[in-house]
Amino acid sequence: MDTTTYACQTFFLSLQSQIKTKMKRTIAILFFCFSALFATANDGVFYASGNQLIPITETDISVQKEVLTLNRVGDHIEVTVYYEFFNPVGEKELLVGFEAESPYNSGRDPIALFPDHPHMRNFKVVVNGQPLHYEIAHVTRGSYDENNKYTIPPYYTNGQFKDWSKKQCGDSLKSWDYMAYPFDYVYHFKAKFRPGLNIVQHTYEYDLSFSVGEEFHFPYVLTAANRWANHQIDDFTLNINMGDRESFRIKQTFFEKSTDWTINGLGMAMKCDWPTWDTVKNGVIFHIQKGSVSFHKQNFHPDGELHVAKDALIICMWSDWNNEQTTSEEEKFIKGFKTQYFSLDTAFISGYFEKVSQFTPEQRRILKNLPFAYRGYKFKDKSLRKYFESTEWYIVNPKYKGEMDGFNEKERNWVEFWK
Repeated sequence: MDTTTYACQTFFLSLQSQIKTKMKRTIAILFFCFSALFATANDGVFYASGNQLIPITETDISVQKEVLTLNRVGDHIEVTVYYEFFNPVGEKELLVGFEAESPYNSGRDPIALFPDHPHMRNFKVVVNGQPLHYEIAHVTRGSYDENNKYTIPPYYTNGQFKDWSKKQCGDSLKSWDYMAYPFDYVYHFKAKFRPGLNIVQHTYEYDLSFSVGEEFHFPYVLTAANRWANHQIDDFTLNINMGDRESFRIKQTFFEKSTDWTINGLGMAMKCDWPTWDTVKNGVIFHIQKGSVSFHKQNFHPDGELHVAKDALIICMWSDWNNEQTTSEEEKFIKGFKTQYFSLDTAFISGYFEKVSQFTPEQRRILKNLPFAYRGYKFKDKSLRKYFESTEWYIVNPKYKGEMDGFNEKERNWVEFWK
């Protein structure tokens, strides 16, 4: 590994904590890492992916209903899943599992955090009102096939898990790529299913992944649901709440069009092309001023996984780099804000707070009014109205009168700073 790549990896591993503490970085540093890292495979940090509960042993139990709710809280995702399973025969005990892909490039010591997944917390399962005890197996790390599907080798035979010991993990790390764990996690438990309807509630939370090109990214394995007896979910609902004044993309892997989604609140959805360095080109971008989005389908047989992500500010600023060699950094900065909602924490790392005087008075007015535009203020000033109407996310909210009562401390400081 060369020095440049190592330095960039170190920078991005600490990016989230830098944002929280308002550490500033210049566009030159970001662009340097952006350029260097695109030549490597190690351009970000993967923490964890969500997954369905699966039958580890053969079963005739089917999934009648599932309500999957993903709620973003800061830099992590809270997952809540409500299942209705149908057992066609007498009471039975079934071994059920949850497969968790190991982290990559996370900079965490797997041995010190053995046996729990280091980036997943508060794992709970309740079956028919009864909380269940679970155990964790450490199985041989999976891999991606030609269709970009992640598969873990068979790990349960003759009634036993092929479970790595703590010593085996430590010994293997001596020769293993230090950025990847040599094993994956399987959370497993025995559940008693009574005849007929059974209700299972599953909750956990995990850290959001990120990369040089994405402010955040979280994947969720939907296809695992096909392992149940009916090879589908008879009635499936997916709710995603990424927070107010937020933009995010969803890959078009398990749905057909943007109208398959419902916006609960004030927002918009539009078709978009996924970044060119990704293998999946099509998707939907959501700009949510307030609320969440939902997807519902009967007889749902997922043939693709869920991927939700948000472009990093540096990508939005430099997306047309080849055609904008003469465009100033300040102009790129203003143009970048047109593409989607950005948190002010994200803007802090740009370093432009140290170069206020380099912005024109008009640019400063635009920046000062971002928190108001994010809430849908209808501007009377023609130039401001023209700029915000040219953005992809601006939605007028007639109920919002331009007050700062609901502003947090960062937003108040932002407005004061750009005056």
